[in-house]
Amino acid sequence: MPPNSGSVFSETLQEITNTKLEELSKRRSEFEATKANIVSRLENETDPLKRLALLGQGVKDSYAMKTTKTGEILPGQSKNPELELELKNLDSFMAQSKYDPSITPQLMRGWEESLLRHLNLQSSKFEYASLYAQLVTEWLSTENAAESAGEDVDMAEGFEDVGDSMKKEARRGWEKIVFEPAGVDGGALKAYLLSLFGLQDGSNPAQAKAMKQLRNKLAQFENTLAAPKQFNSVTLTWAINGLLASDLLTDERREVLRDFLVNPTILAEVADVLNMRLAALSSWSWGESVALEQQRKITGVYNVLMHEDVLQAVFLHYIGVKWSVFLKGAFRQFRKFDGAWKPSRRTIPQLDQRRRGYYIGPEAVQRHNSVHSARDHTYRKHYFMAGLMGHDRQQNNSLEGEEEANYALVPQVQHIPQQSMPVTMKKQKRLSRGMAAAAPSSFFFLKAQSDDDDESDDSDCDSEERRPMEDKQRLIRLLSTEIAINTKLHGEVTAFHSAFESWNSLLPHETILIVMALLGVSETWIAFFSKFLRAPLKFLDDGPGTAPRTRRRGTPASHVLSEVFGESILFCLDFAINQATGGHNVYRMHEDFWFWTRDHNVAQIAWKAVSDFVNATRTYIDFSKSGTVRISRDPSVTLDIDESLPVGDIRWGFLRLSAKSGRFEIDQVMVDKHIVDLQRQLADKRKSVISFIQTWNTFAATFFTSNFGRPANCFGREHVDQILATHQRIQREVFSSPSSSLLAGEAQPKEPITGVVEYLKHLLRTRFGVSDIPDAYLFFPIELGGLDLRSPFVSILPVREAVISDPSKTLDTFLEAERDEYARKKLVFERGDRILENRTRGAWEPEDPREREQFLSFEEYVRYREDLNYNFRDNLASVFRKLLEVPAEGGGIREASAGVLGGIEALGNSSHSLKGITGDWHAMDSYWRWVAQLYGPEAIKRFGGLNIVEPGLLPMGMVSIFREKRVKWQG
Repeated sequence: MPPNSGSVFSETLQEITNTKLEELSKRRSEFEATKANIVSRLENETDPLKRLALLGQGVKDSYAMKTTKTGEILPGQSKNPELELELKNLDSFMAQSKYDPSITPQLMRGWEESLLRHLNLQSSKFEYASLYAQLVTEWLSTENAAESAGEDVDMAEGFEDVGDSMKKEARRGWEKIVFEPAGVDGGALKAYLLSLFGLQDGSNPAQAKAMKQLRNKLAQFENTLAAPKQFNSVTLTWAINGLLASDLLTDERREVLRDFLVNPTILAEVADVLNMRLAALSSWSWGESVALEQQRKITGVYNVLMHEDVLQAVFLHYIGVKWSVFLKGAFRQFRKFDGAWKPSRRTIPQLDQRRRGYYIGPEAVQRHNSVHSARDHTYRKHYFMAGLMGHDRQQNNSLEGEEEANYALVPQVQHIPQQSMPVTMKKQKRLSRGMAAAAPSSFFFLKAQSDDDDESDDSDCDSEERRPMEDKQRLIRLLSTEIAINTKLHGEVTAFHSAFESWNSLLPHETILIVMALLGVSETWIAFFSKFLRAPLKFLDDGPGTAPRTRRRGTPASHVLSEVFGESILFCLDFAINQATGGHNVYRMHEDFWFWTRDHNVAQIAWKAVSDFVNATRTYIDFSKSGTVRISRDPSVTLDIDESLPVGDIRWGFLRLSAKSGRFEIDQVMVDKHIVDLQRQLADKRKSVISFIQTWNTFAATFFTSNFGRPANCFGREHVDQILATHQRIQREVFSSPSSSLLAGEAQPKEPITGVVEYLKHLLRTRFGVSDIPDAYLFFPIELGGLDLRSPFVSILPVREAVISDPSKTLDTFLEAERDEYARKKLVFERGDRILENRTRGAWEPEDPREREQFLSFEEYVRYREDLNYNFRDNLASVFRKLLEVPAEGGGIREASAGVLGGIEALGNSSHSLKGITGDWHAMDSYWRWVAQLYGPEAIKRFGGLNIVEPGLLPMGMVSIFREKRVKWQG
């Protein structure tokens, strides 16, 4: 049975794959028979010229080259123009050798060796094409075995199979949460919201006007959604593509939707059905029940996914996208409304502006290109309402494995038992104070303040795709940079990070509906949202007699509408912190949020705003993922942290922020726990080499690397060295530790295995009898016949030399440059040119005559170094940008050797689609340039070029299927 056998497309693809594999086997047999015949005949021939003639004709036959009746090669009829030319020239040289005694036997032996090399190269290509075919067959057989066994693959020896009990415990915890109402005090919540947005007593007319504008726009938006013919081939295409990019669908449902996309008739029928469904929105329902399935994530957490039918999924996705795009635009307009959102820029008194203009010039009061404008631009572009979509076609672009590591010691659904759910924030905190200070990693997203002067820039322009992992990593770069700047210039910085407990599972329905009503959502849509939330649920593994249960709390995972509800509620949190702190902003993405400031009191005020929000909305803080640091310029000084702030470390991924050094460091204890899980997952997938490599790429190369933090100037070179050393340790622990079970049941190696390359070569040798496997076969992309094994080292090494060795030196350089610029400006002023210019144009002058001749002090000169544009080399704004910089390819392989470049150019003539290593060296990214230059010479020597397997021989259709299938993680 082929994978996903419910699809006709899949069955057809399986037949095509079988045909290709049979044809490959046939061609290899014919070639090897022809080659053996040639070699046999050569053994009985001693005349050099006759040997050449025999060998030349044999090569033509082996490569199926077309010739004329007289034996001349027809040019351009094969895929090897170089060999065509060599054989054509050889015919001429052989004719010469019949008469010319200068053609020596030694020269002819060289020609003979070259022809034999071509035969051996072709043998190698067929050998590795055949090996690839066997690997595809192995993968298919293991997939089918898993399906027929209910996807219950045996766990490897050496590991206790605790996955089932963990899964059941996670389900029990989830069920305790979602089927019980939250008990929200609706009156108190409404009062909180009315007060927050200035709607209760008219104390802030600007906020009330901003909210009125938002409500008016929302009413107009609802009217557009009521228009007929919303669904058509265009809207269905982007809706389906958006679903395919999400985590909502099973592999089977993905195939069904792909079939929809290539069939206009089906799309038209689907559009008709969904248009009727939207027109009858008030009668919409989930149906009798919606199936639930638990799905383990790479982090060890179990998600509970709803499996509605594909039409329902498309319908809900479309509605969710429309609401998401509208609300992001509406919230942006609210933020820009004069007097509503407090600006983060510091007010510069008019006297200070006049003095700067007098002593330095008009350019001294410009805000653009300042540190603040850079902060504000980054916040608005990447973190303001980051969970909402900017336009209909925007999709998340994430590699499988790009998920933030979870610090929880036991992988399970995160939840708070009902009996321990506290009523107040204060009580929540008291219950959590005794917990381990090792705060878990979580999704950290930020928000900074908007500056009216900079609202005209492109920071509200949305990209074609969202990259959540990049936004998270940019966040820790921001925090690291701010720590460096604030401790250096202001002596200290306070930062806290926190996350909401089981946000999707615990979010009260009453809170959602009250907030949406406050925004102006009509009763029609409130009723629809209520039905969407109160879904009748039933697990797939429940018996037929189990009745569905109505959800009373939480939102469906991986639905855009769930993001809409969550972001709308958290918009209130963002606004509350902004108002309470007088313009500071919380950096947030989804339910994780960060806040930092050089003023410790402001951090306390911000946390008080969080507390008020939590108590009003009946949401919960996860104190195991919360923490505060207060970092001093002097590492030997420990500053007190107010007891109101959350206790614990600040973490992200595998990184922990050191309160002493102010730098993120890799938590090796946390890495150890995930090494054990990696080994277990690899052991589970080793029945198929292809599945093993996919698991390795996802877990070791992507998950680990992503959670170590992308190398950047603010982290320094020491961070890069930590990453490389940790990856080295991961391979050593996984493959060579005494506890490793990866060789259980396998033939034992003669030499110790110390890494993934040796392990895979051992498997290929013992299972398929292929030895002396070139590294290129493992690391080259699939399109060239490789296995696409990813090296975490190659992804990191190109940036090592480019990263700033010691980030603190950039600030030292700035301070020195600032002193020099002050001295220069003082000298210019004291020469009298500035005074004369001011008097000529009648500019403002200080009242005190002595001040008119005396330049401003250094302290006054640097007072607004973060707020204004100090236009000199190595100024603070340039240092800020430099520290945030990720030098992507500074130390990589820039130029290829002549041999590799020739192989690259040969690929340029290929008619097949190539990825990774292509026919354009300069268009390749740093990873693939490194791989091509490192392993390319060996590939050229073994296979005559960078193509390990002839294009067209591989079953690329089936290969694309296993590329798209996601790893199923074992519990």
